[in-house]
Amino acid sequence: MSSSSEPQAAYYPIRVVSNETGVNAITLRAWERRYELITPKRTAKGHRLYTEADIQLIKKVVSLLQRGIPISQAKAMLVNGAPEPELKTTISQPSQWNQYRSRLAKAIQEFDDQEIAALLDEVTNFFPVDITLRFLLLPLHQQLKEQVTQPLGLSHLQFFGGFLQGRLTARLSDSSETALKGTLALANTTYDDELELLLLGVLLKQLGIRVLRLAGNIPTTELAMLIAKQQLDGAVIRIPAIANDVQRQQLQTLAAESGQLIFCTGFHQDEADMLRRKGLMTLSGDAQQDALTIKDVLIGINE
Repeated sequence: MSSSSEPQAAYYPIRVVSNETGVNAITLRAWERRYELITPKRTAKGHRLYTEADIQLIKKVVSLLQRGIPISQAKAMLVNGAPEPELKTTISQPSQWNQYRSRLAKAIQEFDDQEIAALLDEVTNFFPVDITLRFLLLPLHQQLKEQVTQPLGLSHLQFFGGFLQGRLTARLSDSSETALKGTLALANTTYDDELELLLLGVLLKQLGIRVLRLAGNIPTTELAMLIAKQQLDGAVIRIPAIANDVQRQQLQTLAAESGQLIFCTGFHQDEADMLRRKGLMTLSGDAQQDALTIKDVLIGINE
């Protein structure tokens, strides 16, 4: 499936297209080889070049995938000129994702890390990371949390959580994507599980925000110094569900002394008003929505 050629059209390398659409280069090449969604032009040395029309087409594909439409069906819809379905009428669990989820659940039950790695490599070759998280990894992780009281339920959850943390940490360390919209520290001020914080960090990176991840429990005083020294745009921090008086004062001091945006997650929603009064920005706990909120705030501040 190719876009129309325009003699005077501008052409963009795959790195630029990846930054613009949020689809990594590996996935773009896979869509080209397996589904013929895009047929970019080539330079004399074989490098891919994309037009603005190609970029808009990729964005349409991503929009369909975000609604749960399998990629093969998304191609057919674009070829036939079918309108994009409304989100509320989309099937919430398309069969393609159910198949992936069943395979992944079986591998977890058998503690087969090699099969998990192979499956995730396969999926991420064809789908952007945010869509993989939404339709595969997050639902399965939630399912495992609900099964924690079953025999070996906790072991299954911790096994998959550990594997997922390793993958997400590696993703955050990947320097192949260009930061466009600011830099934030990612820190945990509690001893709670960091998985949800890592998920948020990966989604932020997918949106073009550089994430400086700090492992382990970080004191707020240390975080304030880091923000100032590295001239960061702020931080995303996980805080206690119910902060005590000392912790509340530390958070207020962090917001005041850093002078930058401090986004908080992990708190009980009853704490939200108090945190906002202390100069902190509260997040909803929905990683995808929170990532978009942070991006919009950063764009507004930096423009």
